[in-house]
Amino acid sequence: MRIGRIVTLIGFLIGAHPFTGSAQEGSSVNYFANVSAGFGMIYGGLGGHAEVGMKHFAVYGAFGHAPKSSDINYTIPSSNNYHFGLRYYANVGSQYIFPRVGIGYGWLSNYYNQKIGTDPYDHSVEGVSLQLGLQFYSYEGLVFSFDAGMGSKVLISNPSSHPHYFDFYIRPCIGIGYDIARVFNKDRTKRLRNQEITPFD
Repeated sequence: MRIGRIVTLIGFLIGAHPFTGSAQEGSSVNYFANVSAGFGMIYGGLGGHAEVGMKHFAVYGAFGHAPKSSDINYTIPSSNNYHFGLRYYANVGSQYIFPRVGIGYGWLSNYYNQKIGTDPYDHSVEGVSLQLGLQFYSYEGLVFSFDAGMGSKVLISNPSSHPHYFDFYIRPCIGIGYDIARVFNKDRTKRLRNQEITPFD
């Protein structure tokens, strides 16, 4: 049921923007899109990530897996996770580097705190996240992403199920992918993302 609502919301967000793929001057698409794999909260742990946007804004979604881990004498179970949200990209006059800021909702972490002891609790935490990062493009179509994903116990879902969660939580998110919008561009060797992200549009 929850996954159905998430898919519906992502569909609405995408539909709210005219990501039509129409040509610019007969050769370039007017949106950007990429798929990637990586780790961190915006990849659902270890997982896949897709993004589509126009000019400075984008929507993204990811599904991933967090493997079982241990904290001293406690074993934290694995989980299958999701994360989705919105991003804003800045143009800094580079053809390759784009700073970005994002807000998302979904999996943040699997955790354990020694203060919990053996009491029952929900180890898999979902909530609102903020992200600050950089995305790099290459002429070959590769996309490299580096983000700091941040969360807090004041922005999580069902806080009563997550005792002693972190006041502030920050983890790196790193991914590598491909600029799939190049597939629809006739002049692939010259297309870089700054043709879509312009400082005055």
